[in-house]
Amino acid sequence: MQTDKDLIGKKVFETPFIDTHEHLMDESERLACMEPFIPCDDWALLLNHYFSFDLISAGITKEQLDSLFSRQADPVKKWGILKDYWPSLKNTASGMVFRNTIRILYGIDELSEDNIAELQTRYEQTRKKGFYHFIIRDIANIRYCHVHSPVVACKNSETPDLLRHDLALNGLIQVAVKPYSVPENAVINSLSDWHLLIDGWFSEYNQIAAGVKVGNAYFRRLDFEWIEAGEVEEIFIRKINSQFINPMEEKKLQDHLFWYCVDKATKYGLPVKIHTGQWAMNNVMNMHWVRENPADCASLCRKSPGTKFVFFHLGYPHYEEMLSLAKSYSNAYIDMCWSWSLNPLAAKDFLKKFILTVPNHKIFAFGGDEKVAENLIGHTFVARQGIAQALTELVTEDWITIGDAMDLTEKLMYKNAAEIFKPER
Repeated sequence: MQTDKDLIGKKVFETPFIDTHEHLMDESERLACMEPFIPCDDWALLLNHYFSFDLISAGITKEQLDSLFSRQADPVKKWGILKDYWPSLKNTASGMVFRNTIRILYGIDELSEDNIAELQTRYEQTRKKGFYHFIIRDIANIRYCHVHSPVVACKNSETPDLLRHDLALNGLIQVAVKPYSVPENAVINSLSDWHLLIDGWFSEYNQIAAGVKVGNAYFRRLDFEWIEAGEVEEIFIRKINSQFINPMEEKKLQDHLFWYCVDKATKYGLPVKIHTGQWAMNNVMNMHWVRENPADCASLCRKSPGTKFVFFHLGYPHYEEMLSLAKSYSNAYIDMCWSWSLNPLAAKDFLKKFILTVPNHKIFAFGGDEKVAENLIGHTFVARQGIAQALTELVTEDWITIGDAMDLTEKLMYKNAAEIFKPER
């Protein structure tokens, strides 16, 4: 007789995800090893995102890291760089993502010096035309992914049934001129020209974009204030002419452009996705800014009640406050992207508490936040394990019924995302 744990586990592992956040380039760009986004084309590439940050935290030198991801280094000899750090990192969540990826995709149960050559061979055999569909749809059981392109602010995907792009606003808010946000033929002489540039991005992509993405929390607090255009026109002119502007002036300009973009997104019915919490980089994170994220996000919700704000990464480590935020504000939604490979126990804890605290249509349970498609296999496995455990514990602790758990599975994994990020746009 199947137990509740068996029934829930089977349901969760058979149910597809709508993946609400990735940094994947198109398959043809990946196969062309587009630099600098693809530093090497061997098995070590699978370690080139979150695991690499853990390597730096563990003390790897810059020379070692550069060699690990070098195109010139012998892939088999790269184990010599990794082996001293592997015992300390294999049980981190990013290590588990990698281990589950090579186990499921390549049939390699445990990484060692004896099977690096085999791993490289299987990497090469898999990485060929059509492998995105095979990995994302057939193995990871993902219907489609929302993508924040590492290449351009937004684009038409070559596989729109598999990858749906968000419109990335960082460069438009921070006035990053070429090449990310500004087309080659654009002439920018005034703030009005910049507004027209933003208008053009929204006009061209509002029908295909899943939402808009704001990642400015890596560089500042999220305390965006309403600033009129007239207050920042002269600041903008100095900015584009590479003249000095002080930090307060920079903030005022970004504040103005943030709300200009948010107003456009709201007009077109596009949810505004915002990075909160942990930074994916080493030795620079401003914990004071991170701590203020929940309060700053609440202020955004108050300022623009007609905007759907989707807050990423649980605001980790301040996820109790993000529960309070989502419970209090009707326009606040939570995306669990990255959380399963950041701290899966915190993610499981958060999910249990969310279900018992917040209307359950306001959460999206998975986004890998990955740059390498293969890692979606290991990442979805870790996420499914955590979701199944969360729901099982809620049932065994008599908080919800087994029927509730079955219904919640589909809402958490794809129905909520399908409702808020409407594909028919």
